[in-house]
Amino acid sequence: MKKLGLNTLKLDTPANILNTASIVGPKESNGPLAEYFDTCVNDEFWGEQTWEKAESKFIKEACNTVLSKAGVSAKDIDYLFAGDLLNQCISSSFGLRESNIPFFGVFGACSTFVESLILGSVFIDSTACNNILCATSSHFCSAEKQFRFPLELGNQRTPTSQWTVTGAGAAVLNKMGDGPFITHVTPRCYY
Repeated sequence: MKKLGLNTLKLDTPANILNTASIVGPKESNGPLAEYFDTCVNDEFWGEQTWEKAESKFIKEACNTVLSKAGVSAKDIDYLFAGDLLNQCISSSFGLRESNIPFFGVFGACSTFVESLILGSVFIDSTACNNILCATSSHFCSAEKQFRFPLELGNQRTPTSQWTVTGAGAAVLNKMGDGPFITHVTPRCYY
């Protein structure tokens, strides 16, 4: 690995993105990208009793889907980098705890998935491992409850209010493959 400039790392062993998976909720399912998602769910609860449990199911199923698509067993994954928007990565912690993969919780809000890919790529380059699983999730309803206006209050949304995605994404990184590759990483820098 070589540092270029102030922020960029050039990886000696680029991380191969072996495969990816995504699962989305109702609003995303009705959007123009619906055909590109692996699973489109039409119910925010997805058979669970709470939004938080549904979010845990989203990330668990996204990880199971990518492992299946990549043809890699969970036991062959060396490390898992994952996170979500809830307190102490609760959705990813609960959703992925049965995987028995060493877990690094990543909390970066919208940047969580890219941060996971960066950290996973550096681990691949370090020769400490062969396979990394990266994932993230969010759920509009649970994010509203924690950060904005709980839906139960019935507040009127302003036309400029944010809408957090309901969904999860996952990727498997490894050392070998046909690409695409992560060759350089540049963490955000505050000046």
